Amino acid sequence: MKVLKFATFLVFSTLSVVRCEEEEDIKNTTKKSTTESSIVKLQKNNANTKIKMSVTGRVVDTGKSPKQRVRDHLMLNYDKNIHPVLEYTDPVNVSLGMALIHVDLDEMKSLIVVDGWMRMTWDDPSLKWNPDDFDNVTQMHFRADELWKPDILLYNNADSANVKHYGDTHCLVDQNGKVLWVPPGHFKAFCKLQLKSWPFDTQTCQLKFGSWTSHGNQINLHLYRNSTTVEKLNLYTDNREWKIVRDITAEKRSTYYQCCPEPYPDVTFTFTLKRDSPGYRAIIVLPCLVIMLMTGCSFLLTPTSGEKLIINAIAILASILYLLYFAMTLPFTQNDVPIIVTFYSNITALIGIAVLLNVVCMSMAREKKYNSPPKFLKNTFSGFIGQILCLGNYYHQVSSTHQRLTVELTDMAESEQQQTEQQNTDVEGSGHDMQARAISTFQDHQSYIMRDWVLVAAGLERLFFTVYALAFGVITAVYV
Repeated sequence: MKVLKFATFLVFSTLSVVRCEEEEDIKNTTKKSTTESSIVKLQKNNANTKIKMSVTGRVVDTGKSPKQRVRDHLMLNYDKNIHPVLEYTDPVNVSLGMALIHVDLDEMKSLIVVDGWMRMTWDDPSLKWNPDDFDNVTQMHFRADELWKPDILLYNNADSANVKHYGDTHCLVDQNGKVLWVPPGHFKAFCKLQLKSWPFDTQTCQLKFGSWTSHGNQINLHLYRNSTTVEKLNLYTDNREWKIVRDITAEKRSTYYQCCPEPYPDVTFTFTLKRDSPGYRAIIVLPCLVIMLMTGCSFLLTPTSGEKLIINAIAILASILYLLYFAMTLPFTQNDVPIIVTFYSNITALIGIAVLLNVVCMSMAREKKYNSPPKFLKNTFSGFIGQILCLGNYYHQVSSTHQRLTVELTDMAESEQQQTEQQNTDVEGSGHDMQARAISTFQDHQSYIMRDWVLVAAGLERLFFTVYALAFGVITAVYV
């Protein structure tokens, strides 16, 4: 019985060992087939892909170009909305500069218009890579909307509805994470113009750039390459009217406000421009001199000449037209009226006074007078002052008339004595002769009085001419 049990146990043990070996062979066969199918599938999926090991031991997909692999590597988990710093308390150091292409001023709107290239650089730790892993690629190009950029805007922007000052250009990134962005810009900024010396004025305007939302502990501004001047590109175009008289300076400033303890840095570019247009001298200054000469010439004509009114009318009309031109061209402020405008307005007033004086002098010389002019005026203009004012011609006319009138009055007295001796001879004819001689003497006396008035009128006009000449000369010397 015991022998039978032992034999049964041996049989079952042998069967179990055989079954285990068969199951192990089946598992090995299945695993081998699975591995072979996986290899075949991997070969199919990567028929065009090559795998190799990098120097650093990193497996690299060589099916893409090196720059594509750099882009994929850098853009993986990159967030352009977060400041690129390792520690959130550290500021981003941004360098800011400018290269000039063109500059212009608009007097009517008090604007400065600048075209140039902005230059911004900063470090982005998330954009570093090892060139050895990417076939020695050391520089990459990215679109401006793919990377974080500082919100540097123009503070004194005159085009408030448009804050997109910069063109859509690519950024350059090197292997160390240094980003360079050079966008073109068109800027309009408010500028307080000093037009006192227009059109020979010099203006100083500024462009002030800074971060719109970040203070100095978040974005710290610096000068590009520590340069305090702005260079002119070889594309720079000179302005036909304005000339840059000094170097365009760049200066970093920091402002503290009462509300906040943090500094707010900015970079300010200062432009000093001088108006350099010879056309203004020919168009505005020269006609002003001609108008003054016309007014002066009106005083040199004879007191009885009416052409002086025509000359002054033309002069005052020209002055008024120039004043209208200034009103349409220049922005007037309460305390900053150009000298040339004041000059033209004064000239207009002086011409108006000259018209009044000419009318008064013409009235003196043309209207019949029965009384002599005041003696002090007659003595003044017939003496030394008359010689200085070149009134010799008028003085000699009055002197000859006076001498002739004196001789006629003496002859008349002698004839009266002879008449008393011959009372009975031809009374009727004698009375007629005496009446005719009395009328002639009265006319000569009235002519003598009128010549005195002409002398006084001519003297006044020469005196006015001297005063006007001195006034015009002083104003011209001071201004021109």
